[in-house]
Amino acid sequence: MSGLITRKQGQEPVDRPTPKSFHVNGIRYSNAAAKFWPSLIDEVAEDFPDCTTVELSAPATGRLDRSLLFPVIALEEGIHALQGANIHDVMNDALAELELLGPPAAVRIRLLAADKELLSTELPLDCIDSETFPHLVVWPLEWAGLPPTVWNNEDLAGCFTGEDRRRGIIYEMAFGLTNTHRKEGLYRRTLSVTHTVTMLA
Repeated sequence: MSGLITRKQGQEPVDRPTPKSFHVNGIRYSNAAAKFWPSLIDEVAEDFPDCTTVELSAPATGRLDRSLLFPVIALEEGIHALQGANIHDVMNDALAELELLGPPAAVRIRLLAADKELLSTELPLDCIDSETFPHLVVWPLEWAGLPPTVWNNEDLAGCFTGEDRRRGIIYEMAFGLTNTHRKEGLYRRTLSVTHTVTMLA
């Protein structure tokens, strides 16, 4: 991810240094969802140095669980389930669902400096949307050691420390997650993150 916050839909991303991997609790992560977090904080620190809190929110219908950490497995299971299916019927079902539900909603970001709002905007849909958002939200929960049994509570909080060892950067992040019920089966999921970035000597 690069130039996510201020980039408009369809614009070319800004060329920025990004982490090759992210270490948390001594474990190395190199998947895009895990690296999203240090990349986001890097961008905020560079473009909005006064920012103290990053808030991301999107509508949600599904529950959070550990399977969201491994989207490749879910994709393989989906492909396996489709083997032998009539492709025409699958396409018709997908189009009917899209017509009924509409396209994925945008993820909204707010940047705050204490109580002052620095920015409030929607992130480009070609980078992140309400369907990919849960795959990002579950990583801080996992890293903070919160058991999956509480991931769908109305309110929860945690913290973790991560490292970009190649660039010598330590990220300390604390977060709060709220799952606000809107109507039957529909929630608004909001993740607020405060951060401290330290360069190693």
